[in-house]
Amino acid sequence: MDDLPPRYDGTIQPELWVQDLRFFCALRGVYDQSTVMNIAILRIDPDIPIPKDISSFNSLINVLKEHFTNSVFRADSLEKLNKLKCERNRDMSEFIAKFISLCRGANITDKEEKKKYLLQNLPDDIVRNVFRSRVQNINSFDKMIETFKEVMLEHRRQIRYGSKIALKHVATGRFLSSKDIRYDAGSKQHIVFCDNWQPDKNTDFWIVIPPHKQYCKSGSPVAFNSVIGLKHQQTNRNLHSHGGYESPKTQQQEADGNDNWLLQRHSINNDHDNSGHWVIGEIISLRHVNTRKSLSSHDFLLNDGNQEVTCHSDGHEENHKWIVEVFE
Repeated sequence: MDDLPPRYDGTIQPELWVQDLRFFCALRGVYDQSTVMNIAILRIDPDIPIPKDISSFNSLINVLKEHFTNSVFRADSLEKLNKLKCERNRDMSEFIAKFISLCRGANITDKEEKKKYLLQNLPDDIVRNVFRSRVQNINSFDKMIETFKEVMLEHRRQIRYGSKIALKHVATGRFLSSKDIRYDAGSKQHIVFCDNWQPDKNTDFWIVIPPHKQYCKSGSPVAFNSVIGLKHQQTNRNLHSHGGYESPKTQQQEADGNDNWLLQRHSINNDHDNSGHWVIGEIISLRHVNTRKSLSSHDFLLNDGNQEVTCHSDGHEENHKWIVEVFE
């Protein structure tokens, strides 16, 4: 019944049960310790023996902890802790609350042991290695959780093989687009252009894929200085360029669909910082592997009013800057 205090049967941590019972009594104006103790004993499963000389809640908690039901509860908590995983899109606060509760239920109090289980619960080896390196000299569990938050936020910003991204041209603010339309002349391949100021899922989303004839596990983060492909979500065509065909407006190298691109942080010279992994918000350049020309755009408009996209020069100019602002 709703008006009865909680019952103890070994399926909850003793400290939490005592806390809940005392809170229940306080809500109903019962503050006398001996009265609350008598109520507590009456609400304990009769198969759990309670000594008659129990006079404090700490003693009662110790008795409950020594009973075999609590040993089973700890084993259940440890099993759940071993199965717990911090999924990429799961609420971090929900995960940490569950993690702390299961550690408490399994009677894990040592900081190093908690660190071991937290490492085990992280999404993949890359995140584990980053977290391990950052908590190596941390002695506070609170600091460890703060570091966990920082590492997970970085992890969530990582662009991965299989990610769907909208790629914005920095200088003009328009998004890389394609449609099932071909160049009128030249290669007559599918046309790539920049159009919208806000990403349109029908035209502006590209899927990050491995380079041609290479395998990368879906969900693996993309390291800088990797060769990648970009598949247009709507047309299923790969971003492509080639020598020998000029773009219609500026006579630069056409960009259309199906080839390999070198991913780099944008740099004004050849001194690229290519450490780490690609994350949302970083300014990048994409260099076509075969021709060594870089993906570019500018204010020149095609006959249909869309902004021309080409491959041009060595990737160090303002027009070679691209940034992912949206991804799934």
